[in-house]
Amino acid sequence: MKILLPVDGSRHSLTAVRYVAELLIPDNPDAELQVLHVRFRTPPRGAAAAGLGVLQQYYRTEMEEAVAPARRLLDRPHVQYKLMRSAGHPGTEIARVAEAGKADLVVMGSHARGAATSLFLGSATQGVIAGCDVPLLVIRDKQLPPPEGEVLVAVDGSVHARKAVAYLIRHRGQLAGSSRVTLLHVSPALPRFSDAKDRAAIQKQREAERDHAMRDARRLLAKAPIKVKEVHTTGEAGKHIADYARGNHCSLIVMGSHGRGLMTSLVLGSVAQKTLAATRTPVLIVR
Repeated sequence: MKILLPVDGSRHSLTAVRYVAELLIPDNPDAELQVLHVRFRTPPRGAAAAGLGVLQQYYRTEMEEAVAPARRLLDRPHVQYKLMRSAGHPGTEIARVAEAGKADLVVMGSHARGAATSLFLGSATQGVIAGCDVPLLVIRDKQLPPPEGEVLVAVDGSVHARKAVAYLIRHRGQLAGSSRVTLLHVSPALPRFSDAKDRAAIQKQREAERDHAMRDARRLLAKAPIKVKEVHTTGEAGKHIADYARGNHCSLIVMGSHGRGLMTSLVLGSVAQKTLAATRTPVLIVR
């Protein structure tokens, strides 16, 4: 597994570093880890005024301050890694480096205080989702999740959800281990003022959608030696996913995303965005 780990010195990115060092690398000692620091470009007029020598020294100092805490966390358990630096908008550069380096996974930290709050490095998380097809693991809390906790997979029958399940199976040794996998499908609440006939028709359609949502995931997981549980519920998907993960001490939430652009909603409408805002559990978003 090739892992790209962007760092900026913040406590959120350092939690992502701890996740990689303590949970991902021990189960994948042959992993290729790249630690990336992205700085914003200095405007040409400012660069000319400062001078090349002063600017280069500033860049070196800025980078060392940003990566030093991450290096200490990685050096302590003797994790092997390659240090990289780049300039530009963080989201765009992280996506570019991930694609160019054919990374298998990008791991980033996030504060995400609310649904409208930008994630780690401003819009970097959204930029990575929109800018490349590399799966993104967003670490939400300063506390690491239980290593053998339940893995929750949100399914809706889309191609993106199927890709998420396939990715989890392919990397289950690093991401799931021997943990049980729970497939969760959330249906919208029934219309409040629908009559009995309408409600029966809607319920029948909902059952068909639920079976469709589970079918591909069930088929893929049947080929792998993974313990599976199925859960169906009704209501707001983002809230139910976050609530289930919290109530069952899940170690990971897995979701799909089309990520067509910065303003485009994620799979299941804005479910991924709402889940990121509501949960403290790490969220893996697969394109």
